[in-house]
Amino acid sequence: MTSTTTSSTVRADARERALRTLWTSLGVDLAVAVGVVLSTWIVDADLSSPAAWTGLGLLVARSAITSVASYLVRMKVTPAITASEDAPAAA
Repeated sequence: MTSTTTSSTVRADARERALRTLWTSLGVDLAVAVGVVLSTWIVDADLSSPAAWTGLGLLVARSAITSVASYLVRMKVTPAITASEDAPAAA
């Protein structure tokens, strides 16, 4: 039973880490996209061009790939500090 519980815990932890990584990556992508849009807008570039949409698509794809990689790495590598070791001892 411990093996199943540990496996479920690892999967849940990996899924949580992957989602956190996805949201963080998407936030960075959004900030970069806004910066690029503002900088190109200032020099009067066409923001509806295929190149602009391709760049945004690549940023979003990078976020998704990073999230999947985070999930896969967590499934293979156990953290050095587990939640039970990090928690304060009960008195």
